[in-house]
Amino acid sequence: MTTTFEKKIEILRGKFFPSSSQANVSDIAESFIPLTVSFNSRITEDEVKQAIRRVKADKASSASDISNRALQANLAELTSVLTSLFNACVTHKYHSKQFKKTQTIVLRKSKKSDYIDSKMYRLIALLDIMSKALKSIMIKRLSDIVETHRMLSNAQMRARRKQFVISTLDLLVDQVHTVWGCEIKYVTFMLSLDVVEAFDRVSHVRLLHTLKMKRTSSYIIEWTRSFLENRETSLIFDEQTSDMREINAGISQRFFISSILFLFFNASLIEKCEALRIKIEVLDFVDDINILVYDRFTEEICRTLSKAHDVCAKWARTHDATFASEKYELTHFTRKSKRFDMMTSIQIESSVIKSKSDVQVLEVQLNTKLRWDAHLWQIEANHVTRMLTLSRLEVFTWEAIFTKARQVYSAVVRSEIAFEASVWH
Repeated sequence: MTTTFEKKIEILRGKFFPSSSQANVSDIAESFIPLTVSFNSRITEDEVKQAIRRVKADKASSASDISNRALQANLAELTSVLTSLFNACVTHKYHSKQFKKTQTIVLRKSKKSDYIDSKMYRLIALLDIMSKALKSIMIKRLSDIVETHRMLSNAQMRARRKQFVISTLDLLVDQVHTVWGCEIKYVTFMLSLDVVEAFDRVSHVRLLHTLKMKRTSSYIIEWTRSFLENRETSLIFDEQTSDMREINAGISQRFFISSILFLFFNASLIEKCEALRIKIEVLDFVDDINILVYDRFTEEICRTLSKAHDVCAKWARTHDATFASEKYELTHFTRKSKRFDMMTSIQIESSVIKSKSDVQVLEVQLNTKLRWDAHLWQIEANHVTRMLTLSRLEVFTWEAIFTKARQVYSAVVRSEIAFEASVWH
């Protein structure tokens, strides 16, 4: 067992910050690069004000020690300066070295039996508020280009305008009900794929090439290149802080901009699956990939899923991605279970994946008949735990301050109960 702080930090760095990407990029040199779309790169003072105000005032600050509240309080005097700074970054296609420095807090994941394995930890990055503001502006610019020029598939969710978790689940449920409504009686199967360390292993070369192939504006591509290069972070663990180290690969899942960049990274995977032109639908919520197949015969569904997975495996070999087949989940959706072989299974690589009667998709429990009993049971169990915790805090910490207890109830308990209620209620 590792006992020294330095050795623990090295293990955590190896887990969360791989040294480099091993993607096969030999095909990139032969690609024809289309013309990029034109887009105004000038950042306005209104954009800067909105970006600074969106940040929570009392959120933990980064190593720069410039608090969000202090910057917001002096925004009137600083707006023109920040606007000039941000425009200089865009004009010179440069993300400031100071903006790339972060402090990363290592936290234990909840409800784990032990914490010997580095997989039992998660990270929270403390970012500079000015860096947050600039990235927020660039996210909006990139989102505008994506939606205006339809650069991404409609199957790709999150980090998209008006595309949220609820959109993904609504689409999934609607597709299943549409299949059920056909005159020909079909059964629907869904294969949920597990991508190992999806964000941490993103190839920068592949990502930038995809941005070019999607005709993204050149100033965004070059700014993104600068944003990805020479990043540094220190780790805060066991009440100690490590030294700064460079991050050479991947895109941090702790940054919101990473979500939309990852959609570009795996865009070709979704397009290749959709191009199969068989009874298949793909739902991609960043790194959660679900493949829906419907047919009259379960044997044909298994063959179709195998074809789709072959496409995924081929994509993975050129993108340094790994699918953990032992963590795949297969489930079926039908209310006519006697018509079909519900005990079917498929073999992918060395794993035999058996069909399950229920599965969790984006924190919602789905069962084979799209009944919601399992999800309601989960909500009830979580509700009991949350209320018990709240009552303990109320008695021992806040001395029964009702307004504070109600605030926590509204923010935590009620929001958890109402999560995706429009889908399952």
